[in-house]
Amino acid sequence: MNAHEREQALLEMRRTADAFYRSAVKIGNHPFIEFAGLMNEYIAACQLAHKDGVDFSECNVHNGKTLPLKPFMSDYINEKLECIFSGAKVMATPVETSGT
Repeated sequence: MNAHEREQALLEMRRTADAFYRSAVKIGNHPFIEFAGLMNEYIAACQLAHKDGVDFSECNVHNGKTLPLKPFMSDYINEKLECIFSGAKVMATPVETSGT
């Protein structure tokens, strides 16, 4: 994606996450609602990547590119995953390097 396409994608991703959250709250299953938190943290990471000129749409295991995360982001993601999956911790917290 070019910069303009990424900006548009971020807008649509926020709209989608907001709609999911509203719908999930109506369902009333707390762990399911936590998926909205995961989506919003992913969007926040994409926003940071975009700000640094990184095409976040290319950051996935299939392309071998990593979405940059700050350590506190990994901690938050782990909180959400632990709630959703009853105590499973699946992400290691990266060591923050200068400039990130």
